[in-house]
Amino acid sequence: MKKVISAVLMVTLLLSGCATKDQRDQVNGTKSEQGTIYYVQTSPANMLQQLSTGEIDAFVAWEPNNAQAVTEGTGRYLMQSGEVAAEHPCCILALAGTEGDEDLALALAWANVKAVNFINDGNNHEKMLQYAMDFTGRDKESVVEALTYTKYVSFPDRERLADFLGAMRQNGTLVKEPAALGYANDEAFFQAFMNKDYVERVNAELEMNPSWVPPSVSGKQITLGYINQDLHHLPMFIASQEGYYEAVGLVPGQNLQLKGYANGVAVMEAFKVKELNASYLGVAPAVLKQLNDGIALRGIAGANDEGSAIVVAKGSDIQSISDLKGKTVAIPGLGTVQSYILDLAARNNTMKLQAK
Repeated sequence: MKKVISAVLMVTLLLSGCATKDQRDQVNGTKSEQGTIYYVQTSPANMLQQLSTGEIDAFVAWEPNNAQAVTEGTGRYLMQSGEVAAEHPCCILALAGTEGDEDLALALAWANVKAVNFINDGNNHEKMLQYAMDFTGRDKESVVEALTYTKYVSFPDRERLADFLGAMRQNGTLVKEPAALGYANDEAFFQAFMNKDYVERVNAELEMNPSWVPPSVSGKQITLGYINQDLHHLPMFIASQEGYYEAVGLVPGQNLQLKGYANGVAVMEAFKVKELNASYLGVAPAVLKQLNDGIALRGIAGANDEGSAIVVAKGSDIQSISDLKGKTVAIPGLGTVQSYILDLAARNNTMKLQAK
């Protein structure tokens, strides 16, 4: 009897026009489903080609890949990562292990601060542009465009780092909580994960004496990682070219080996097998892999904020994130900053990501 009354009530609501979408779907025998954006994983170099051939509808990459698509005329920006998450931290400089070589940490932090200051000094603009072109292999127009959306910083905002954990909890990629590693809460984890002491000391010393250089670490053999042609890692290239590493006893090609990787997830796997002493990488894979897989490392400096974008084909009719429903979007890999940006954009528009 109750089922009959319920059915009559539902039909009455439907006929009166007062039924919700879910109620209408129930009467029609259908179920309301969340919109889906399909993703594929590939390298940024492949993304540009696949966008031009129509294999993908959009991609999310780091600069200067986004700018290259725009300046070549094959793509256009749909949304900058800063529009999805304003001032979001992107790449950091991290050392293997959670404690250890203080002299190395200080030396690398000094070289990074010097390089970031070089980038942000307008007097070095033209030289900086040439370095950016040499490092990424891109033309000046693409580099200038890319730098418009990339902010170089010596240290990220730790409070904003916590946003990554919140997003990872919501999308299900965070398997283990900070408590599993013995941290009381998220704040305690990030206080330990991103150690600001080295950058603060460097800045204080340089303010008192601009010629200050930390103790030499010339007796060490170091492998420093970075992501290939990633403009976010320009501080590493400038530190090498301007002699900042040599100033602290690390000579590229001798006791300092610079090693490139495809993305931050690959960097974390290199940390896992103890292939690296330190590396530049995205904060998202650094946090995710440390918590989920127990890969120990500590961030000692920042590299950049923002600097990623969602790019669609120039002639595409996609005008908003909502228009990506049912479309295929390429990302460099799960757990990267770029996948975080796409996932956040999707959830902000009541959609979800799904592997194609």
